[in-house]
Amino acid sequence: MTTPRSMILSLSFIVASAGLAIQGRTCSCLQFNYPSFDMTNKNDFSFSPGSAIANGSLRIVPNTGNSSHQSGRVVYVKETLKLWNRKRTVLTSFGTQFTLNILPGEGMAFILTNSLSLPRNSGGQWLGVCNNQTDGAPTNRIVAVEFDTRKSYQDDLDGNHVGLDLKSIKSVYPYPLSNLSIILSSGSDVLVSIIYNSTSHAFVLSVSQRNTSGSGGHNWRESWPVDLSRYLLDEIYLGFAGSTGDYTQLNQIKSWNFTTIDDILVAERTRHGKWVFLVLIALVFLVTCSSFLVLLVRRRVTQRRRLAYRTLEKMIDAHGPVRFKLKELKHATANFSPHRKLGRGGGGTVYLGYLNGINREVAVKRVSLSSRGEKEFVAEVNTISKLSHRNLVKLIGWCHEGGELLLAYDYFPMGSLDKLLFANATTTTYSSSALTWERRYRIICGMAEVFQHLHHGSSKRILHRDVKPSNVMLDEAYNVRLGDFGLARAIQLDGATHHSTQAVAGTRGYMAHESFFTGRASLDTDVYAFGVFAMEVVRGKSPSRSMLYDTQEMYIVDWVWRHYSLGKVMETADTVLGGVYDEMQVDSVVRLALACCHPNPRDRPSMRTAVQVLIGGAPAPTPPFERPAFVWPLSGMQQEMELPQVGVLFMGGQLITSTSLTGR
Repeated sequence: MTTPRSMILSLSFIVASAGLAIQGRTCSCLQFNYPSFDMTNKNDFSFSPGSAIANGSLRIVPNTGNSSHQSGRVVYVKETLKLWNRKRTVLTSFGTQFTLNILPGEGMAFILTNSLSLPRNSGGQWLGVCNNQTDGAPTNRIVAVEFDTRKSYQDDLDGNHVGLDLKSIKSVYPYPLSNLSIILSSGSDVLVSIIYNSTSHAFVLSVSQRNTSGSGGHNWRESWPVDLSRYLLDEIYLGFAGSTGDYTQLNQIKSWNFTTIDDILVAERTRHGKWVFLVLIALVFLVTCSSFLVLLVRRRVTQRRRLAYRTLEKMIDAHGPVRFKLKELKHATANFSPHRKLGRGGGGTVYLGYLNGINREVAVKRVSLSSRGEKEFVAEVNTISKLSHRNLVKLIGWCHEGGELLLAYDYFPMGSLDKLLFANATTTTYSSSALTWERRYRIICGMAEVFQHLHHGSSKRILHRDVKPSNVMLDEAYNVRLGDFGLARAIQLDGATHHSTQAVAGTRGYMAHESFFTGRASLDTDVYAFGVFAMEVVRGKSPSRSMLYDTQEMYIVDWVWRHYSLGKVMETADTVLGGVYDEMQVDSVVRLALACCHPNPRDRPSMRTAVQVLIGGAPAPTPPFERPAFVWPLSGMQQEMELPQVGVLFMGGQLITSTSLTGR
């Protein structure tokens, strides 16, 4: 969708071109338009080694193999631009627009040149424009508009500027863009418009960049005097050049159009050219007014959002983890590059980042922007920052700025348990066979210990409310780290026998039956979810997938209970284990898991008891061989029951509901 700012930039480009056309000074005819690029366009361009068409864009420099200190060129060769008219009395006026996208490195340039070939050793500071031998040489027929993203030598302005290069890499009119909040190497699209006025001998350059949120943005416009006839011969090639230095860089051109001025405005050839010019001015005026109104509305929305953020900020404990600036986390994640994405869940998207200030890799969670997302963001910061346990993911810091809600955690290269538990050996780095029984037992014990800490080890009891393998990280020793406390709630230790919150959320398959009736979460519902989790680790199957027993489809709790009732507990172990496991431990874990999933919450063990069973300090429970029926309300609980509007149906022992309570 075109933004008001980019519309103004485009229409300004047309109007300025129309003004030149009405003067009757146009000479050469060249026109092309590439909204995007594909392999059918390949013969229109000359590519240096490593340059290519990829992902709908022109890729200027190589990005495979050893791509440091490399350079590249992509040049339009289907036709050349004539510098002069046929009588060689007037230079050609032209205009071009292109969308560039740069990730950190040296930079790139739009070039007009009389030579197709890429200079040797033109990587690093040379941007593929020249090298140390041709820099400034009279025979170096090239004019370039550079977009420099790195200060590579002493006279270079800074690491974020534009400039006009005439036969040399040393810009004659460098201009810093950081003061305008235009960051060339941010990884976001930059729209560039260049008009050459042959009458005034001037380049008119416009640069526009939208914010990463997609709203608002920044524009810059400048005019540079230059007589192209002093630097170029008649046959001019058009294209792009770029380079990398010590670090690799992705330089892309996503769209490109070019035209000599008489091709832009056919009406110039008619008697109505001036009227068309006036109409275009009127269009620009109308679009400008519309843009002003849109920006006014956006400003009001922004003010409301800022007010909401102030409210959110007051809810966050000031003594919690570090508060990062948005630019720090954007830089750490290469502006939330898709190549850095680690995964996506109901609460947001997680990216791999590197924080130079603390010299460590982090996982940055970009929380979904919604009222629920804001609540989970506050809960995460306020809850997990006050907890200290070896089996908890550490929250390093947070940020809410510029319409973003961000959380930075310790990064675990092995990822979450679900990716390993349900891995396919042919498609993933790890396979489920790496989860030996010894490691699975350690994972179950680690989870029991951390839940004991949450329920009984602090001044307030913490309900996690979203236990599942995707929220469990693994380190290199297969030790667990429980994360995602967006749904967690703290409850007072007031001596009551029933501790609960008023809102139920979580993931279906892990939610205890009574939570659908009471509209509450409690320690007992966390215990139930732990039981399902333990079964999942033993069997290697998700509770959301049904399994067959004979010809009957069952979900995991019913399926495990059926095997237990028939004395076939060992058959519940994952077939990937190949029978290599400690039978006493498997039997103990299955019995404990079934006790945790007892339909009656009063008959479930506490997490203290669960830990004692797993470390051998207490005997394993003996659940009834037949799974008890779920009955509600429990005896003596009629006064406590809260019934939201909910329809209930039991199918094969599985509770199926239709309710306003949402799982994820």
